Amino acid sequence: MDKRIFALGIAMLAAGLLFWLYFNDNEPASKSDMTEAETNAYYEQLVINTSLRNISQLVVGLGFFIALLSFGLKRRKKGGVGKSITQKPAQS
Repeated sequence: MDKRIFALGIAMLAAGLLFWLYFNDNEPASKSDMTEAETNAYYEQLVINTSLRNISQLVVGLGFFIALLSFGLKRRKKGGVGKSITQKPAQS
């Protein structure tokens, strides 16, 4: 398991989850007697909020995927002993 990649995955998962909770909590509200300009602005804010919520869900998914991949990764050893070189006997 590579701990740096695991930490990156957990950080992405946490950040995406926090942003998703924030955008879910701060959804724009409409009124009953809105003008056409206010209605258009409301729908524009609603689309932006939904798009940002979808992006945060993608970040959560990628973070989970990266954290899962980190379990299969092995760290490389620096300066390890290489393979021994064997020579074939000379043919006469």
